[in-house]
Amino acid sequence: MNKKRDSKSIIIIAVGVVIYLACSVLQAVLSRQAVATGGNNPMSGVLSQIQVVDSVLIVMLAQRNGFIAASLINGLNILITLIMQVILQGNKGALPGILVNLISVGLCMLIFFYTDKTEKMNKELQESYQEAIEKNRIIEQQSESMKFLAYFDKLTQLPNREMFMEQLERHIKENGDCVMIYVDMDDFRRINDNFGHAVGDDLLKRYAEKILRYCGDKAFAAKIGGDEFGIILGSGMTNEAIYQYAAGISAIFSEPVNIGGNVYTVAASYGAANFPENAMTADDLFRCAETAMFNAKESGKNQLCFYTKKAS
Repeated sequence: MNKKRDSKSIIIIAVGVVIYLACSVLQAVLSRQAVATGGNNPMSGVLSQIQVVDSVLIVMLAQRNGFIAASLINGLNILITLIMQVILQGNKGALPGILVNLISVGLCMLIFFYTDKTEKMNKELQESYQEAIEKNRIIEQQSESMKFLAYFDKLTQLPNREMFMEQLERHIKENGDCVMIYVDMDDFRRINDNFGHAVGDDLLKRYAEKILRYCGDKAFAAKIGGDEFGIILGSGMTNEAIYQYAAGISAIFSEPVNIGGNVYTVAASYGAANFPENAMTADDLFRCAETAMFNAKESGKNQLCFYTKKAS
């Protein structure tokens, strides 16, 4: 971009200088003719005005380099006119032309400083605009990050409990009935204590991926606790269908997982509750499924229990 701009400035300056010098040559010819005839040629004034306009255009179009070029050609013209005509020939009639050149230099200086200041202001505004865009981008990224942290589990990337409850309420409102399965991995603390939290975290991520694939588009899965998962099933499911679904999840946990050359297996307990059969709100349904899960653990773990009022 700068190269193109510099090339354009060079062309503008070259054309401007040629026009200026051409006017100077014509002025010299006309001046000699005027001296020979003893009169004045009005075209000299016209050519001087053309030089003024030419100098201004050079500055406006080529800016700093144009100002330098315009100042040089006007200064050179003043010097030549002063020596050749005023001093050597004693032609005081050339003094107005020198004054015009001086005015041209002053005018070029004013235009240059104004355009230079304007360009700097535009550059600062552009930089401020870019900074504002960058700040907005950072704010949007932070907003997205905050939103992610508010609704997703950082470790597994699954929706968290907050999103799960919102989804549960939405599902109840839109469909009128649903099933929740509460999944709690059995004795998972033993994994962390014996093999370290790094292994435990890796296992959670592996099982989260498998649960997400298993649920697909037919169910909503989330990580609702440290080693706990929640699943929302669609409407109209029988207890047998729920049991079969939970058996599929149980098969996921029964599959060995290889981490660093070591094989790990875990089990989980499951609690299921129905809306509106077992609860009146999403919070009630969550508590009922959690209670059923605790009953499954008390009954020997690694099994599914349905919520019953008797169990509560």
